[in-house]
Amino acid sequence: LDPALRVALRDADGDGAIGWTELSAFLDSTYYTGHRLPPALDALRAEAPYAVEDTAWFSTLVDGSVMTHARRRIYVPTAALRAALASFADGDGVRYPPGTVIAGEHLDGGTEEERVLETTVKRRRADGYWDFAVYGPDGRLAPATATPPRPLRAPTQCTGCHLGQRQFEPERSFPATPTDGADGPRRYVVPDAWLSRAASVRLQEHARRDDGVLGIYATLYAGRLLAARAAGDATPADRALLARLGL
Repeated sequence: LDPALRVALRDADGDGAIGWTELSAFLDSTYYTGHRLPPALDALRAEAPYAVEDTAWFSTLVDGSVMTHARRRIYVPTAALRAALASFADGDGVRYPPGTVIAGEHLDGGTEEERVLETTVKRRRADGYWDFAVYGPDGRLAPATATPPRPLRAPTQCTGCHLGQRQFEPERSFPATPTDGADGPRRYVVPDAWLSRAASVRLQEHARRDDGVLGIYATLYAGRLLAARAAGDATPADRALLARLGL
């Protein structure tokens, strides 16, 4: 370990061993620095300038997530989605390329115009692993999420879900609508034409958890391409990608 980080690894209770509580405290105090995550959201957005109106980014709204009662807007680079789908077509699973940033804005209220309460981020490293981060309402790195129903610490609780195999709604039931959760409806707020059972069955994105991504962004994007093809609006590249996927 870097000496500057190693000093934070302490046998706090003096029992001669590093237990989970001590290791978790070490990770919490050194993770952001050790992984060189941008300390402010503005710096991250200089690297990944996501925006709703930018076609270089695929965005979708999610209501009723397990992690937060807030409405979330998710941003994924369009080029990364296409690369992930091509990876699946090649038999390697839905895998995103290094440098991919997936951002989730937690929104105050139920409309697109409401303010951002916090932002959660996954960033793909060159070694293939994901970094996890939370940016608070001040745009600075925060140790945990703050929106109800409970705080979730980064990275320890992020990795617990993302690298596990537990199924979550609304992804588990997609494209069917799941029952409402304690905080109301659970759904992806997308056009009905994108709700493709064929894409869901083909990719099985949430169940397979190929890349530690809980969402079904590749499935939704494939559904959008299928809708465009049905409407006669798909590009030759779109049609070729769908053909490689067997859709």
